[in-house]
Amino acid sequence: MAKGETAAQRFVRLNGIAGTFREIGVPKDRKTSALDMAAASGIDPARLFKTLIVETAEGKLAVAIVPASRDLDRKALARELGSKRVDLAPKDKAVKTSGYAMGACSPLGQKKKLPAFIDESAKGFETVFVSGGAYGLELEIAPAELVRAAEAEFAAISHEVE
Repeated sequence: MAKGETAAQRFVRLNGIAGTFREIGVPKDRKTSALDMAAASGIDPARLFKTLIVETAEGKLAVAIVPASRDLDRKALARELGSKRVDLAPKDKAVKTSGYAMGACSPLGQKKKLPAFIDESAKGFETVFVSGGAYGLELEIAPAELVRAAEAEFAAISHEVE
């Protein structure tokens, strides 16, 4: 990797993926939610997607990419995965599998390739934003390009925040 390059930046560079990285000024001394990140950047929270590592009831891991403005619909994702249920993966397992710190998990350049699902709401935008692999670094990318790059599929896996 080039000096200071994240695994996601390296993945994008080496695979010729069309996308633009941008730094977002957020406080580094405290945890910031995806909604806080959207507010700090001026990005519509429906276009800023968070990357979640989930674990099925059977112990299989997967990636869910959902808008900051919505919650993961665990039942819908479980159906997509053919499982009884899914939960967020334990922090240590998510970090070890993805290679990314919590709050900076990118759907691209993960250590282990996992099944990936992008909420179908992404199709309504010309571009969306996902983590660039470092806290405060976002990748702007077309949804179809993200599906190809992450070897993912679109699915209805989110619901309104309760």
